[in-house]
Amino acid sequence: MDREKIIKKLQRDTEYYGEFGKQFLSASNIRQLLYEPTQFNKTLKTLPLLEGRYFHTAVLEPDKLETIPIFNSASRNTNAFKQFVVEQEVHSYDVLLEKEKEKLNSLVDILLGHFKVFDIITGQEYEVPNIKEIHGQMFKGKCDVLVNSPFEVSVEDRDGNISIWEYPDGAVVDLKTSGDISKFRHSSMAYCYDSQAYIYQELFDKPMLFIAIDKKHGTIKFSPCSEEFIFSGETKVKQAIKIYEKFYSDDAIYDINDYIYTEVL
Repeated sequence: MDREKIIKKLQRDTEYYGEFGKQFLSASNIRQLLYEPTQFNKTLKTLPLLEGRYFHTAVLEPDKLETIPIFNSASRNTNAFKQFVVEQEVHSYDVLLEKEKEKLNSLVDILLGHFKVFDIITGQEYEVPNIKEIHGQMFKGKCDVLVNSPFEVSVEDRDGNISIWEYPDGAVVDLKTSGDISKFRHSSMAYCYDSQAYIYQELFDKPMLFIAIDKKHGTIKFSPCSEEFIFSGETKVKQAIKIYEKFYSDDAIYDINDYIYTEVL
C-alpha cells in the first residue's frame, strides 16, 4: 500500500488505533517501552484518558461526540451504572458521567472563548495523520491542530522574563488537560511529551506548541518547546527504539516474557 493510501486509512480512528495502526510506532508507545515494556501496545483505560478523549473530540470533532457514551449517575459504583456498562458491553472508563461531561464542556467553552487560542486554531486542519521513518523505524502520528498560518505567542519564564515565540510557518498544536497546570512542566517530562514533541516535529516538519488547560480552574497555558526539550525527547525515542528492536521487532532475539524490571534503591 502506498503512503497516501496509508495516511488516508489512518484518518479513521478505528484504523489508527486498531490493528492496522499498530504496525507503526507512536508517541504513546515511547513511555510504554521505556517504563512498562511488557505493556507495549496494550490499551489502557483510565478516567484521565477518557476525559482527554472527550475534551479533544468536543473541541476538534464535535460531530463525533455521540461515539462517547454518557450516563447520569452519582458515581461508577451504583448498580444502575454497572448495569449500563454490562448492557453496552463497554469498559467503565468508556462511559463518561453526566457531571464529568458538564465540567469538560465548561473547559471547552473557556478554551474556545479565549481570543488567542481561537485565533490560532480556528480554520486550521484538525486530527491530521502522517507517517515517517525515524531512526530506522516507521512512526505514525495524528496531530490535534496543524496550523499553517503565521502567529506568535508571548511567554513568561519562571524569572518573570517575557519572550516572544514566533511561528512564521505555523506549528503543530497539541491540546492537553492538566490536573495542576503549575506542574505541567514536570508532567510533560513524566508523560514523555518531550518525545511526542520530537516525533511530531519530525512527522510534520513544524515546531510544536502545547496548549494546556487546568481541569480544576480553567487556567490556560501556552508551552513552546525548547531545543533542550526536543533533544530530551529524541534521546528517549532512541532508547525506546532499542527496547522495541530487542523485544518486539521482526528481528527481535529476546522474549518479552523474560523481561525483568530492575532498580537500585
